[in-house]
Amino acid sequence: MFLSSSWHAVANELPANLQVVLLSKLMPYEKVLSKKPKLSVFVVNNRDVYQAFNLLKAKQRNQQLGTIKFGNELPKKPYDIVFLDQQIDLSDALIYSLKHTSLLVTNDIDMVKQGITLGLSVKNGRPIFYLNKKSSDATGLSWDKTVLDIVTLYN
Repeated sequence: MFLSSSWHAVANELPANLQVVLLSKLMPYEKVLSKKPKLSVFVVNNRDVYQAFNLLKAKQRNQQLGTIKFGNELPKKPYDIVFLDQQIDLSDALIYSLKHTSLLVTNDIDMVKQGITLGLSVKNGRPIFYLNKKSSDATGLSWDKTVLDIVTLYN
């Protein structure tokens, strides 16, 4: 039973490089982030995602990506995008997001249901975006209608 539920969790997670590429394709459709010349990214406890961000920046010379940092807890200074794992305290993350107008991203859909702004997953073999509209609005993010039409919304 343990093995099958572990495999199920992995099967619903996109590979790190695909998560990062899809996220980068979505950023131009958010009004606040799209106006910034460089986006700072902080990745919590996910080396694969951290490496994928660095690879995207290096390989494709992604002009929108600026500073990319890694750590085991929420950063002390503001970052535009914070990629979270399940070990982060949800209320601390939400306070951080409101204080710094940061986009919180995860691949744990339950965390999106509980208030993290954006999630990426797989459903029926296809990538799916999940957006918590309430936390997005509270943070001051403004998504283009194109994005709102393709995401699964939680309020």
